[in-house]
Amino acid sequence: MYLFNTTFYIDDAVMNAWQEWYRATYLPLMLSSGGFSDPLVYKVHSLHDEEGSSSIAVQFTVQTMDDIQQWEAETSQRVKLLMTGIFGETVLHFWTVLEPLS
Repeated sequence: MYLFNTTFYIDDAVMNAWQEWYRATYLPLMLSSGGFSDPLVYKVHSLHDEEGSSSIAVQFTVQTMDDIQQWEAETSQRVKLLMTGIFGETVLHFWTVLEPLS
């Protein structure tokens, strides 16, 4: 089992629009892409938060690396294009895959 994490760096001026996009577009797209389940959303805090922006982490449970690789091949570019088409550089993101250690 893995956690697929996307961390978004969001300009506060577009936060409400991003939240709507997350609920209406990102979440359904990720859940329908196969293998992604149990979404969790967190506000990221740091010791040096910058005024005017927020960081949000969204995590999905994924059972296999094959599911992640399939998502990368079939869906990741679509997510990037949808997001940059709407938000440009006011929303940045990066993806990480987390594996639990015993």
